[in-house]
Amino acid sequence: MLTERQETILTFIVDDFLNVMTPISSKYLLDKYNFDVSSATIRNDMAELENAGYLIKTHTSSGRVPSRKALKFYIEELKLKIEQSPSKSLELTSKAGSIENLADELALAISDRTKYLAQVSLKASNETVKGLYITPLTDTASIAIIVLNSGSIRQMPVKTDRNVTIDDFQKLSTIFNELLFDKNLGDTLVILKNNPYVPPEIRPLYNQVTAQITAAADTENRTMGHAGFNYLLQDMRNEVETLEHLYGDIESEALYNSVEQFTSNDVSIYFGDELDESYKSLSVITTNFDHAGLSGNLIIVGPELMGYKHVIKLLHSFKKGV
Repeated sequence: MLTERQETILTFIVDDFLNVMTPISSKYLLDKYNFDVSSATIRNDMAELENAGYLIKTHTSSGRVPSRKALKFYIEELKLKIEQSPSKSLELTSKAGSIENLADELALAISDRTKYLAQVSLKASNETVKGLYITPLTDTASIAIIVLNSGSIRQMPVKTDRNVTIDDFQKLSTIFNELLFDKNLGDTLVILKNNPYVPPEIRPLYNQVTAQITAAADTENRTMGHAGFNYLLQDMRNEVETLEHLYGDIESEALYNSVEQFTSNDVSIYFGDELDESYKSLSVITTNFDHAGLSGNLIIVGPELMGYKHVIKLLHSFKKGV
């Protein structure tokens, strides 16, 4: 059990170490923070923190560096203080015309402010249909396109018989648009199944396209945007294997899938190997948020020794702003 002074000393050591990246000595602490105790007392407290596994003594100086146990303590204390104190909202203005552009713009804005890799995933909730179009590609294949209010587009292949005509497609498009315009995408199954009348000559085609639309409505459509991988290249230039693995996981969405099972509306922080053994030396900070009818997830990735205070404060402000 740490004393109040030892907790304060530990917080100062971690905070300053993350800023200057050099071992912190008792003299440094006394000179900077003017403790009303002797240098011997500070040294004794640091020795006890070392024995408890919070500090590591370096061989090149009299200072100490924080262990992972110390980082965990620091992060939890920091989160608690930030959650309890009022924070300014962070307004991120965007002129994005589509959900894809919005994801990219949010990722770039967060990355610019943190100087770390940022990944944003967005999923529209309560999407409504603004148009449905069916275009023949060959004698037996067509493509159905649904335009949604979020700006996203769903495309679905449709197999057809050879005797389907352009006029049949036009009739079908008219029926779908009359039924679905401004309706919630998630309600399409009920709406289309309960449609009382479809001309018999296009009923098979109607059934085929209906199955495709309802399948698309049941499929989660998440849009990803990321920015700032160059910051990791600068900070971790010697961790080539880790960065190669991470880059592949970003492109394949495996990073999001690894984080998704743990993410909550809180700001959560994980050391990389807690998610994937290949993420050694990384830290992953993540949270969920809601913005303009969209549900989103934000991931910040940096080195294990990163500026947690700045990032956590910014994420809390970001959540308030959106």
